[in-house]
Amino acid sequence: MTDTTQLRAAAEAIDPLAKAAEAEKAWQAYLTALEASDGPVADQAFALNRMGDSRYYQQNMQGGLDASLEARRRLVAAGQADGEAMADTLANIATFQGALGQSDLELPLQEQSLAIRKRLYGADPAKLPAEQAKLLGLGYLNYANALYTAGRFGEAADLVKPSIDGIVTGELRDATLFVAMSSGANMLSDAGRQAEALDLAQRGVSTATQLLPEEHPFIGFAHATLAKVLLQSDRFVEAEAPARRAVDIMVAKLGPKNRNTMTALHNLGVILARLGRFEEAITLTMSGHDELRAIDPGNSINQLVNSSNAAHEAGKQAMALDLAQRAVSIAATVLDNDRRAAKGFTALALRLDEAGDAKAALENLDSIVARRMRASDTSVDNVLELQRGLFAIKAGDREAGWARSSVAAKSLEAELIADAERFELGADLASYYEPIMQMVEAAFEADKPDEALHAFELAGWGVNARTRQLLALRTSFENTPELASKVEAFETGSARLRLLSRERAAMLASDKADAASERAGQIAALSASLAQLRAELVAAIPDFGQWVRPATATVMQIQARLASDEALLITMPSRSRTFTMVITADQTVMASSTRGRPEVRALVSDLRAALDGKVPGDTASFARNAAALYDIVLPERAAAALSGRFRVAVVTSDALSRLPFGVLLPAAPAVEQKDYKSMDWMVRRHAFSIALTPSAAFVDRNDRGDRLSFLGVGAPTLSGVADLANGTAILFRGGAAAMDDLRSLRPLPASAGEIARVSAIKGFSTRLALTGDNATEYRVRQASTDRYGVLLFATHGLMDGELAGLNEPALVLTPPAEAGQPDNDGLLLASEIGTLGLSADFVILSACNSAAGRNETAPAYTGLANAFLGSGAQGLLLSHWRVRDDAAAYLSASTVERALSGVSHAEALRQAQLALIEGNAGLPDSANPSIWAPFVLVGR
Repeated sequence: MTDTTQLRAAAEAIDPLAKAAEAEKAWQAYLTALEASDGPVADQAFALNRMGDSRYYQQNMQGGLDASLEARRRLVAAGQADGEAMADTLANIATFQGALGQSDLELPLQEQSLAIRKRLYGADPAKLPAEQAKLLGLGYLNYANALYTAGRFGEAADLVKPSIDGIVTGELRDATLFVAMSSGANMLSDAGRQAEALDLAQRGVSTATQLLPEEHPFIGFAHATLAKVLLQSDRFVEAEAPARRAVDIMVAKLGPKNRNTMTALHNLGVILARLGRFEEAITLTMSGHDELRAIDPGNSINQLVNSSNAAHEAGKQAMALDLAQRAVSIAATVLDNDRRAAKGFTALALRLDEAGDAKAALENLDSIVARRMRASDTSVDNVLELQRGLFAIKAGDREAGWARSSVAAKSLEAELIADAERFELGADLASYYEPIMQMVEAAFEADKPDEALHAFELAGWGVNARTRQLLALRTSFENTPELASKVEAFETGSARLRLLSRERAAMLASDKADAASERAGQIAALSASLAQLRAELVAAIPDFGQWVRPATATVMQIQARLASDEALLITMPSRSRTFTMVITADQTVMASSTRGRPEVRALVSDLRAALDGKVPGDTASFARNAAALYDIVLPERAAAALSGRFRVAVVTSDALSRLPFGVLLPAAPAVEQKDYKSMDWMVRRHAFSIALTPSAAFVDRNDRGDRLSFLGVGAPTLSGVADLANGTAILFRGGAAAMDDLRSLRPLPASAGEIARVSAIKGFSTRLALTGDNATEYRVRQASTDRYGVLLFATHGLMDGELAGLNEPALVLTPPAEAGQPDNDGLLLASEIGTLGLSADFVILSACNSAAGRNETAPAYTGLANAFLGSGAQGLLLSHWRVRDDAAAYLSASTVERALSGVSHAEALRQAQLALIEGNAGLPDSANPSIWAPFVLVGR
């Protein structure tokens, strides 16, 4: 007996995943000793099952199945078919059969295994002794995994809690614990329960990092799960780091053909597709497809669907259609209750619609409903119902289609509003964009202008719009300081909560478990505080709910605001079309182009490459692209409605928000025309400004403002040559700014001249210029007690993620002589702008790419701009790309000078731009749009 006890202990001490072959030999030795001594059959079954586990990790699925089948044979022969040994054996057999592609056998066996354990121990693991709780928890986990594999995500997610309860109560501190956490996170995420999923995924990474040696395969599994949950929470920029970490570990430790490795590669591909890197995405999402199809048809459908979507976005329509058709051919073979099949039919429906066959697209979606009915699935999928309604309208059944789509749209709007306050989700709620654009399309097809306008409002209801709503609420209680203070605390606290969540994810991706745990504590405390604060606001402000939901404006209400020479231009690209709405005082036009997001992104990318100086200038090519984009965003009827409307507020999205509309050309010039000066730029016809949403357009008519004070900050004291665009500086180490690296950034001496030039403009009552050694965070904090008419920052601007460790946008100031001063560290963070209350009527961010989003994929104006919008700026002048020093100084000063003389900000900017085009500013090559066009006006 002593020999068998020692042999079992030796086998249990070996990690079956990291040393699978060694573990198998150890369990075989234990089994042999048991057989020689006629040891208990239950122990023999246990040894056989652990041998099976070891073979599983060696990719010998059949060998694993054979071992557990032998265990079952011995138990049945011994009359032990109802005990724990049989429950363990059935669970193993089920897992191996699932791995061999026999998923129809997996679920009933796991159900039998769980039934045995529930008869033995009861249903609630929290009420059991540790050992029994552990075994029951494992039973729930195995059954949940089988449900998940079968595509029954909601049922699987419901079993996550009893699984974790049992394992935690059972005091398991080995790989089983974080495997349960990661598996549970996957289930919750695919069931749409993202907040729970993210918490569990982060706990899984933290636990794995603390318990396992570096680079252990299960650490890779935990990171892969975190990446997937971040992706499905619309936090795809953050998802890339843990996804790459997972792939690196799994390829090295498990090999590229391991099932978990293939899933990790697929998820990395999906993340890259969301980041716009489609070619790489297609390759990764299809990794090991043939192997995966043989053992997991459901997940092979996911591969094909995501590859099809990436191919469409890359402009490869034939490939996209072929991949979708292949997905449906597999989807037709899986069980009706497998939710992954619906993804295949949906992908093909979209491809057919893109090809102009709405009737066939609708038939594919109807087949999903039929499958669910056969599976007795009565749940409502609002996106599916919206699409069914849209395709019905396009197929000719306008009345019934509109009725279906409008009901679904209302439900989706309610989901959007609820998700907007969930800090775990991406602030931009990107996953709602395409369904909202389908609402727009349905309204266009059904000729419903008010409904189309409201859908556009939803599409623009991003973090900026929500920030402005809370600002308006705070302003409305200026005479009730206590309430105004609570609204401000709610606003800044919500932003802080999202920042903490991003920091925690970044720390986990870097294996900084202790720091991540500290952030988790801060998140929990702040979440509780905000929940209490929200309850107080709801009690004190009866209509508080109206301030945290999208505004509702009708076409007639918008028209009532407009003068005869004004227009609201709304234009947004969708998957396959671009939708444009022009509202003037006397008419409304809805028009669309059959060229959608792939074509728009390609044109904008080419134009920006030329404007950014990333490719050699080619006048003819630039002009052709500018004219082609004009044709997409302004079809003939829309262009006619806009004609003669001098002042135009633009609401747009996606790639279109990365380009000033003034650079578009109504018609491509003759091939021989090489002179930018003589081209008919849109800026010659219209004074453009950006409105965040349709309801925000032409609301504020006080362009000049009441304050005539000026604050200019810039030209920080920097000594180096580091180039931000090339990523040569690393400003953060251990969460604090690195002073030496900060000082090494390229100095901006011309910025002092820009500030001096604006400061010298007549009309300011007070002036304060903070440049050089005075451009410190300390001095800015001192100056922030006042509100200004004009505030100018002329310095480096950073996006989050642009530099290592930087998790929010920032402006570079003069660093202090010594480190250790968090309130004076040379970086003015976006969150600090909000808490300082640093604001002005008109803010100029003459910093590199200040119109950009928080990061490379976030919507425009969600970076530094958002901080100033939240501080109360009525108008923002932002740059889309690097501005030449002399042009920046001229555009800033000229715009401010003209605005102070009584001209609207939009017209002031336009006049300054025209002066550059015509050569009246005395600057070289100033007719080139890269010189005159970088700035855009947001607001006013």
